[in-house]
Amino acid sequence: MAVAPVDVKREILHTAAHSVLTPGAVLLAQVKTWHHINEPNAAAAIAFINRAPAQGAGEASFTNGANGTVDVYYFL
Repeated sequence: MAVAPVDVKREILHTAAHSVLTPGAVLLAQVKTWHHINEPNAAAAIAFINRAPAQGAGEASFTNGANGTVDVYYFL
């Protein structure tokens, strides 16, 4: 059985029209951007990135920070 394609823009606008939020707020809520935090160690960085909503493949990056800390860059 074939699945009909979804018109994403139409679905977003329909959701916005029937939401208590303004249409612009709904559209802005779906834009992801990169963020940065600094964690004291690798275990804390891993614990942070696995908290809900967990990041998908390619949505997080780690680098060694100063004094043994870990810089975490994540897409949310």
